[in-house]
Amino acid sequence: MVAQRLKAGDALFAPAHLDVEIVSALRGMARGNMVLDRAVPAALIHLAGFPIRRMPLPPLLERMWQLRDNVTPYDAAYIALAERLDAALVTCDARLTSATGPTCTFDLID
Repeated sequence: MVAQRLKAGDALFAPAHLDVEIVSALRGMARGNMVLDRAVPAALIHLAGFPIRRMPLPPLLERMWQLRDNVTPYDAAYIALAERLDAALVTCDARLTSATGPTCTFDLID
């Protein structure tokens, strides 16, 4: 689905903290895995050049707070951005798609 969107020329957007989340995930996966640990620096170079627009968080903060009882702040940032852009939120998190509160649509990657 993401590959299809890229080929179609759809713009991709994410909250600015996307990179921090990815580095955190890679750190966890690379612990105790020397092969992956050595591969991460190259992956980070690709991440830096990935064609996604990182959007600042301050315009999203109020909506993120409104969603506080239903989703994590991290997820709320993605939801608030999708709502602001009137765009679908692409996710692998089936539980997120059934959360109450979000008004955006979800494209679930199976």
